[in-house]
Amino acid sequence: MIPDSVNQIKLEGVVWGTVLDEESKILYLDVRDVKNRTIQLVQIDLNELKAATQSVSNSWWSQMMDVYEQEIYFVKYEDQNDPANQSYFKMQWGDDTLSKVDAIPEKTPAIWPPNVYEQGTAYHKTVASFLALELPLSCEYLEWDDKIIISYYLRSGGGYDRYLLLLEGEEKKWKLKQDTAMKGFSPGAFFVFQDQLIFIKNRNEVCVYTG
Repeated sequence: MIPDSVNQIKLEGVVWGTVLDEESKILYLDVRDVKNRTIQLVQIDLNELKAATQSVSNSWWSQMMDVYEQEIYFVKYEDQNDPANQSYFKMQWGDDTLSKVDAIPEKTPAIWPPNVYEQGTAYHKTVASFLALELPLSCEYLEWDDKIIISYYLRSGGGYDRYLLLLEGEEKKWKLKQDTAMKGFSPGAFFVFQDQLIFIKNRNEVCVYTG
C-alpha cells in the first residue's frame, strides 16, 4: 500500500525513463505501450502534482536523455547491434518535430541520487545487519537531512521484489513494495530533489513524498 503521505499519479503504459527540468521543477517521463509500440511523453509539475501528456512519433530505439527549458533531448540508436552508432535530437514540448543536434548539452544535475552498495561490500553488510535481513542483491542508500532512504531486494519465487524504506532518525516512517518479479538489481530506485523524494512504483506510478 502507498502511505497517505505519498502523492501518486498513475500512468497508462510503462515508464522507460525520466528527466528533470530543475529550473521549472517539471519531471518528464518517457511512457511506452509495449504491445502497440507507441510512445507518450508525460510532463508532471512537481509543485502542483498535475500531469500533461503528449503523443510522439519517436523511434522505438530512442532514449530520452535530458531537458532544458522544455527542450527535450534524445539519443537514437541507429544500429541495435552497435550501441555506439548514435545520433542526437531535440524536441520542444508540445511539438512533435525532432531537430538534429551534434550533442546533448552538459549540465550539473541538482538531484541527489542514492549510493549503490554492491553485494559483499562492507556498506552492504552494514545495511543488511541494520535491517536484520539477508539481502541477495545490491542495495541503494541515501541520507537526506534527518532521514535515511534504503532500497533493497528480497527473493520472491524465481525473482526478486524491491522495497523502499524511509526512516526519520531511528523511527520507520513507512515501507512499501516498490516493484515485483524483478530479474535482478536495477539502479535508480529513487532520487531526491530539494524537499521531495521521487520514485516510480510498478513501472507506471509516479510517487512523490515531500519531507
